[in-house]
Amino acid sequence: MDNYFDIINLTHRYADGTVALNNLSLTIGKGKKIALLGNNGAGKSTLFLHLNGILEPSSGTIQFNGTKMKHDRKSLFHLRKQVNIVFQDPDSQLFSSNVLQDISFGPLNLNLSQEEVLRRVEWAMQQTEVEQFKHKPTHFLSLGQKKRVAIAGVLAMDPDVFILDEPTAGLDAYFSKQIMNVLDLIHGPNKTIILSTHDVNLAYEWADEIIVMNDGEIIYTGDPISIFRKNHLVQQAHLEKPWILETFDELLQGKQLSSNVEVPRRKEELYTLIKKVEITV
Repeated sequence: MDNYFDIINLTHRYADGTVALNNLSLTIGKGKKIALLGNNGAGKSTLFLHLNGILEPSSGTIQFNGTKMKHDRKSLFHLRKQVNIVFQDPDSQLFSSNVLQDISFGPLNLNLSQEEVLRRVEWAMQQTEVEQFKHKPTHFLSLGQKKRVAIAGVLAMDPDVFILDEPTAGLDAYFSKQIMNVLDLIHGPNKTIILSTHDVNLAYEWADEIIVMNDGEIIYTGDPISIFRKNHLVQQAHLEKPWILETFDELLQGKQLSSNVEVPRRKEELYTLIKKVEITV
Protein backbone atom coordinates (compact mmCIF):
# COMPACT_ATOMS: atom_id res chain seq x y z
CA MET A 1 0.00 0.00 0.00
CA ASP A 2 1.31 3.43 -1.02
CA ASN A 3 -1.42 5.27 0.88
CA TYR A 4 -2.22 5.55 4.54
CA PHE A 5 -5.68 7.04 4.04
CA ASP A 6 -8.28 6.70 1.31
CA ILE A 7 -11.20 8.96 2.14
CA ILE A 8 -14.30 8.47 0.00
CA ASN A 9 -17.31 10.85 -0.04
CA LEU A 10 -16.86 11.82 3.60
CA THR A 11 -19.58 14.00 5.07
CA HIS A 12 -19.81 15.14 8.67
CA ARG A 13 -22.88 16.86 10.06
CA TYR A 14 -22.80 18.12 13.65
CA ALA A 15 -25.80 17.81 15.96
CA ASP A 16 -26.85 21.41 15.30
CA GLY A 17 -27.09 20.68 11.59
CA THR A 18 -23.79 22.30 10.60
CA VAL A 19 -22.17 20.46 7.68
CA ALA A 20 -18.45 20.64 8.45
CA LEU A 21 -17.32 18.22 5.72
CA ASN A 22 -19.25 17.93 2.49
CA ASN A 23 -18.78 14.81 0.34
CA LEU A 24 -15.00 15.04 0.67
CA SER A 25 -12.66 12.59 -1.08
CA LEU A 26 -8.93 12.54 -0.48
CA THR A 27 -5.89 10.25 -0.62
CA ILE A 28 -3.05 10.65 1.88
CA GLY A 29 0.13 8.88 0.83
CA LYS A 30 3.00 7.43 2.83
CA GLY A 31 6.09 9.53 3.43
CA LYS A 32 4.36 12.84 2.73
CA LYS A 33 4.82 16.25 4.34
CA ILE A 34 1.38 17.79 3.96
CA ALA A 35 0.20 21.29 4.89
CA LEU A 36 -3.54 21.83 5.23
CA LEU A 37 -4.62 25.40 4.50
CA GLY A 38 -7.99 27.12 4.84
CA ASN A 39 -9.73 29.83 6.80
CA ASN A 40 -11.40 29.25 10.17
CA GLY A 41 -14.46 27.07 9.72
CA ALA A 42 -13.14 25.43 6.55
CA GLY A 43 -13.30 21.98 8.17
CA LYS A 44 -9.61 21.33 8.86
CA SER A 45 -9.98 20.33 12.53
CA THR A 46 -13.04 18.19 11.78
CA LEU A 47 -11.09 16.31 9.13
CA PHE A 48 -8.25 15.70 11.61
CA LEU A 49 -10.68 14.31 14.19
CA HIS A 50 -11.88 11.81 11.61
CA LEU A 51 -8.36 10.66 10.75
CA ASN A 52 -7.78 9.81 14.41
CA GLY A 53 -11.18 8.16 14.81
CA ILE A 54 -12.46 10.68 17.35
CA LEU A 55 -15.42 11.51 15.09
CA GLU A 56 -17.47 9.09 13.01
CA PRO A 57 -18.62 10.00 9.49
CA SER A 58 -22.23 10.99 8.94
CA SER A 59 -21.76 9.30 5.57
CA GLY A 60 -18.88 8.08 3.44
CA THR A 61 -15.93 5.90 4.37
CA ILE A 62 -12.33 6.20 5.54
CA GLN A 63 -9.81 3.45 4.86
CA PHE A 64 -6.54 3.24 6.76
CA ASN A 65 -3.88 0.99 5.24
CA GLY A 66 -6.53 -0.42 2.91
CA THR A 67 -8.96 -1.38 5.68
CA LYS A 68 -12.19 0.44 6.46
CA MET A 69 -11.91 2.34 9.71
CA LYS A 70 -13.97 0.96 12.58
CA HIS A 71 -14.86 2.76 15.79
CA ASP A 72 -14.97 -0.04 18.32
CA ARG A 73 -12.54 0.16 21.23
CA LYS A 74 -10.08 -2.45 19.95
CA SER A 75 -9.90 -0.96 16.44
CA LEU A 76 -9.41 2.57 17.74
CA PHE A 77 -6.64 1.45 20.10
CA HIS A 78 -4.81 -0.11 17.15
CA LEU A 79 -5.41 2.97 14.96
CA ARG A 80 -4.13 5.41 17.57
CA LYS A 81 -0.87 3.54 17.95
CA GLN A 82 -0.26 4.47 14.32
CA VAL A 83 -2.07 7.79 13.94
CA ASN A 84 -1.64 10.48 16.57
CA ILE A 85 -2.79 14.07 16.80
CA VAL A 86 -1.55 17.20 18.57
CA PHE A 87 -4.52 19.46 19.19
CA GLN A 88 -4.48 23.21 18.66
CA ASP A 89 -5.42 23.75 22.32
CA PRO A 90 -2.92 21.82 24.48
CA ASP A 91 -5.22 22.02 27.52
CA SER A 92 -7.46 19.45 25.80
CA GLN A 93 -4.51 17.05 25.65
CA LEU A 94 -2.56 17.45 28.90
CA PHE A 95 -4.04 15.78 31.96
CA SER A 96 -1.26 14.21 34.06
CA SER A 97 0.05 15.82 37.24
CA ASN A 98 3.41 16.80 35.75
CA VAL A 99 5.24 17.06 32.43
CA LEU A 100 7.21 13.81 32.71
CA GLN A 101 4.11 11.76 33.53
CA ASP A 102 2.18 13.34 30.70
CA ILE A 103 4.81 12.59 28.05
CA SER A 104 5.22 9.05 29.42
CA PHE A 105 1.50 8.22 29.34
CA GLY A 106 1.28 7.27 25.65
CA PRO A 107 4.41 5.09 25.43
CA LEU A 108 3.47 3.30 28.68
CA ASN A 109 0.27 2.15 26.96
CA LEU A 110 2.12 0.66 23.99
CA ASN A 111 3.39 -2.37 25.92
CA LEU A 112 6.99 -1.22 25.58
CA SER A 113 9.80 -2.09 27.95
CA GLN A 114 10.59 0.39 30.72
CA GLU A 115 13.94 1.11 29.05
CA GLU A 116 12.32 1.87 25.69
CA VAL A 117 9.71 4.14 27.28
CA LEU A 118 12.44 6.06 29.09
CA ARG A 119 14.53 6.35 25.92
CA ARG A 120 11.61 7.71 23.91
CA VAL A 121 10.51 10.15 26.60
CA GLU A 122 14.04 11.51 27.13
CA TRP A 123 14.50 11.94 23.38
CA ALA A 124 11.15 13.70 22.97
CA MET A 125 11.91 16.06 25.85
CA GLN A 126 15.29 16.91 24.38
CA GLN A 127 13.83 17.64 20.95
CA THR A 128 11.18 20.00 22.36
CA GLU A 129 13.47 21.43 25.07
CA VAL A 130 11.17 20.73 28.00
CA GLU A 131 13.62 18.79 30.23
CA GLN A 132 14.17 21.76 32.53
CA PHE A 133 10.58 21.68 33.75
CA LYS A 134 9.80 17.95 33.48
CA HIS A 135 8.68 17.78 37.14
CA LYS A 136 6.53 20.91 36.91
CA PRO A 137 2.71 20.61 37.01
CA THR A 138 1.32 21.04 33.51
CA HIS A 139 -1.27 23.62 34.60
CA PHE A 140 1.55 25.98 35.67
CA LEU A 141 3.06 26.06 32.18
CA SER A 142 2.72 28.86 29.62
CA LEU A 143 0.78 28.22 26.41
CA GLY A 144 3.99 27.74 24.43
CA GLN A 145 5.39 25.32 27.01
CA LYS A 146 2.14 23.32 27.05
CA LYS A 147 2.24 23.10 23.29
CA ARG A 148 5.77 21.73 23.32
CA VAL A 149 4.84 19.17 25.98
CA ALA A 150 1.85 18.03 23.90
CA ILE A 151 4.11 17.63 20.86
CA ALA A 152 6.67 15.73 22.96
CA GLY A 153 3.94 13.33 24.11
CA VAL A 154 3.10 12.40 20.52
CA LEU A 155 6.76 12.27 19.46
CA ALA A 156 7.38 9.71 22.20
CA MET A 157 4.70 7.44 20.72
CA ASP A 158 6.47 7.40 17.34
CA PRO A 159 3.33 7.11 15.17
CA ASP A 160 3.30 6.42 11.42
CA VAL A 161 1.02 9.42 10.84
CA PHE A 162 1.71 12.56 12.87
CA ILE A 163 -1.11 15.13 12.76
CA LEU A 164 -0.65 18.64 14.15
CA ASP A 165 -3.39 21.27 14.35
CA GLU A 166 -1.70 24.71 14.20
CA PRO A 167 1.57 23.45 15.79
CA THR A 168 3.40 26.81 15.74
CA ALA A 169 0.50 28.99 16.94
CA GLY A 170 1.46 30.49 20.30
CA LEU A 171 5.16 29.68 19.89
CA ASP A 172 7.86 32.29 19.40
CA ALA A 173 10.11 32.23 16.33
CA TYR A 174 12.82 30.13 18.01
CA PHE A 175 10.54 27.31 19.13
CA SER A 176 8.50 27.43 15.92
CA LYS A 177 11.69 26.74 13.99
CA GLN A 178 12.70 24.07 16.52
CA ILE A 179 9.41 22.21 16.09
CA MET A 180 9.70 22.30 12.30
CA ASN A 181 13.27 20.97 12.57
CA VAL A 182 11.98 18.08 14.70
CA LEU A 183 9.31 17.28 12.10
CA ASP A 184 11.99 17.18 9.40
CA LEU A 185 14.07 14.90 11.63
CA ILE A 186 11.33 12.31 12.16
CA HIS A 187 10.00 12.42 8.60
CA GLY A 188 10.86 9.41 6.45
CA PRO A 189 9.59 7.11 3.67
CA ASN A 190 6.96 5.60 5.96
CA LYS A 191 6.29 8.64 8.15
CA THR A 192 3.57 11.01 7.04
CA ILE A 193 3.24 14.39 8.73
CA ILE A 194 0.11 16.48 8.28
CA LEU A 195 -0.21 19.93 9.80
CA SER A 196 -2.77 22.68 9.53
CA THR A 197 -1.55 26.24 9.54
CA HIS A 198 -2.51 29.81 8.64
CA ASP A 199 1.14 30.51 7.89
CA VAL A 200 1.40 30.27 4.10
CA ASN A 201 5.15 30.94 4.25
CA LEU A 202 5.69 27.93 6.49
CA ALA A 203 3.49 25.75 4.28
CA TYR A 204 5.20 26.86 1.07
CA GLU A 205 8.73 26.20 2.35
CA TRP A 206 8.08 22.99 4.29
CA ALA A 207 5.40 20.91 2.58
CA ASP A 208 5.76 18.71 -0.46
CA GLU A 209 1.97 18.65 -0.82
CA ILE A 210 -0.62 21.28 0.02
CA ILE A 211 -4.32 20.68 0.58
CA VAL A 212 -6.65 23.67 0.59
CA MET A 213 -10.11 23.49 2.18
CA ASN A 214 -13.02 25.87 1.91
CA ASP A 215 -16.52 25.41 3.38
CA GLY A 216 -15.97 21.73 4.14
CA GLU A 217 -14.68 20.88 0.69
CA ILE A 218 -11.23 20.38 -0.81
CA ILE A 219 -10.58 22.91 -3.55
CA TYR A 220 -6.93 22.05 -4.22
CA THR A 221 -4.51 19.19 -3.69
CA GLY A 222 -1.06 19.34 -5.19
CA ASP A 223 2.37 20.91 -5.13
CA PRO A 224 3.07 24.13 -3.18
CA ILE A 225 3.90 26.24 -6.23
CA SER A 226 0.84 25.60 -8.38
CA ILE A 227 -1.74 26.62 -5.77
CA PHE A 228 -0.31 30.14 -5.50
CA ARG A 229 -0.45 30.47 -9.28
CA LYS A 230 -4.23 29.99 -9.16
CA ASN A 231 -5.44 33.43 -8.11
CA HIS A 232 -9.12 32.46 -7.97
CA LEU A 233 -8.39 29.66 -5.47
CA VAL A 234 -6.10 31.90 -3.40
CA GLN A 235 -8.89 34.46 -3.14
CA GLN A 236 -11.57 31.85 -2.48
CA ALA A 237 -9.59 30.39 0.44
CA HIS A 238 -8.56 33.86 1.75
CA LEU A 239 -4.86 33.06 1.34
CA GLU A 240 -1.91 35.30 0.60
CA LYS A 241 1.01 34.59 -1.70
CA PRO A 242 4.17 33.50 0.20
CA TRP A 243 6.78 36.25 0.38
CA ILE A 244 9.39 34.10 -1.40
CA LEU A 245 7.10 33.61 -4.39
CA GLU A 246 5.98 37.23 -4.33
CA THR A 247 9.59 38.46 -4.42
CA PHE A 248 10.46 35.99 -7.18
CA ASP A 249 7.52 37.19 -9.28
CA GLU A 250 8.61 40.80 -8.85
CA LEU A 251 12.06 39.88 -10.17
CA LEU A 252 10.46 38.10 -13.12
CA GLN A 253 8.21 41.03 -13.95
CA GLY A 254 11.17 43.38 -13.78
CA LYS A 255 13.00 41.07 -16.20
CA GLN A 256 15.82 40.68 -13.71
CA LEU A 257 15.36 36.93 -13.98
CA SER A 258 14.61 34.83 -17.03
CA SER A 259 11.34 32.90 -17.14
CA ASN A 260 13.12 29.54 -17.32
CA VAL A 261 14.68 29.91 -13.85
CA GLU A 262 13.47 27.31 -11.36
CA VAL A 263 10.97 28.72 -8.89
CA PRO A 264 12.56 28.94 -5.40
CA ARG A 265 10.89 27.17 -2.51
CA ARG A 266 13.18 28.30 0.28
CA LYS A 267 14.69 31.64 1.20
CA GLU A 268 18.23 30.35 0.63
CA GLU A 269 17.31 29.53 -2.97
CA LEU A 270 15.81 32.99 -3.45
CA TYR A 271 18.86 34.71 -1.96
CA THR A 272 21.10 32.77 -4.34
CA LEU A 273 19.07 34.07 -7.29
CA ILE A 274 19.20 37.65 -5.96
CA LYS A 275 22.99 37.47 -5.60
CA LYS A 276 23.24 36.36 -9.22
CA VAL A 277 21.12 39.37 -10.23
CA GLU A 278 23.38 41.69 -8.25
CA ILE A 279 26.50 40.22 -9.87
CA THR A 280 24.96 40.66 -13.34
CA VAL A 281 24.06 44.29 -12.60
